[in-house]
Amino acid sequence: MNKPSTRVFSMHYIGIDIEAGVTNKNFENFVREKGVFIPNYPGWKWVLLKGLRGERANQYLMLYEIESIEALNRYIDSNGMKTNEANKFLDNNLEAHLIIEEWKKYASFASIPTIYTDYVLLAENTECKFSEESRYVERSGQEPLARVIGIHNLALHSGVTGDDFESFISENHNRIVDYPGWKFHVLKCHRGNRLDQYVMMMEIESLEAVEHFYPQADIPTLEVDKFAEAYKDTKAMYEEWKKLASFSGSPQMYTDYIVVAESQA
Repeated sequence: MNKPSTRVFSMHYIGIDIEAGVTNKNFENFVREKGVFIPNYPGWKWVLLKGLRGERANQYLMLYEIESIEALNRYIDSNGMKTNEANKFLDNNLEAHLIIEEWKKYASFASIPTIYTDYVLLAENTECKFSEESRYVERSGQEPLARVIGIHNLALHSGVTGDDFESFISENHNRIVDYPGWKFHVLKCHRGNRLDQYVMMMEIESLEAVEHFYPQADIPTLEVDKFAEAYKDTKAMYEEWKKLASFSGSPQMYTDYIVVAESQA
């Protein structure tokens, strides 16, 4: 696995306006039909996620993937506010203003005062190849092909420093072999509302790929034991990890989300 670029993953809590009678179906239909065409800042793209299980089941998250910290700072400042460059971009894209204002009739949008956190990428599985480049694909006469994205908060053990943990990840992440169709990302908080310092973000090709190993939260199938037996060094690396920090899953806070829409503009 090669050293990853300094990509940024920006996570924004989204809440629908239940008091106005908005339903999940109303909101998701609007996003798929119109919201996905909001013009993106150069170097930015996003998906809308809906919680499957965990802390935020049945709630929404907007996940931006941004090509670099520079691309983040070009449009959003350290206080989470739009920069002059962002305002110029939006002024030149009247359609963006119109769609965002319509979006706000259904739900909150990914801007202040929405709760958000920007994370930088520390390590990832660069060998994982998904069958589709897109994270959400509509299919005629079938259910959409939608990825599952797990956001699992990590906590360092007492006496362990961030440098300790990051050095361990840098030196050992190439020992991780993911389940087929799974891809890990280790993220570090860069700025924002939540104080969680690190996150394990699991990107999984489909709900079927999740349920093959974990049909219920934290309850594995026999395939997990078979995989651990086949890749003993990965299991040994996880045990070393647990001496420094918590691992993904209970008792740490986590949510597994499914992608319900993906930006097109």
